[in-house]
Amino acid sequence: MASPLTQETVFGVADGATYSGMLCLGENGRLYFAQAQVDGHTIPLPDSQWATRDEAVRALADIASGARKPGE
Repeated sequence: MASPLTQETVFGVADGATYSGMLCLGENGRLYFAQAQVDGHTIPLPDSQWATRDEAVRALADIASGARKPGE
């Protein structure tokens, strides 16, 4: 049986800003970004975790567009 996804690279464009991140599955079952960048600049997200992939990717896109600050 295949193991569940534990790591995925995500990328996109939000409001003209490019973003990418290494989305990981933590031992607690929640998702977090081990690394994230917006327009080539590293964005620290040390305490941010999400229940679903969609929530995590939306949060990173919102940070890239300026609609949200890291850590919110």
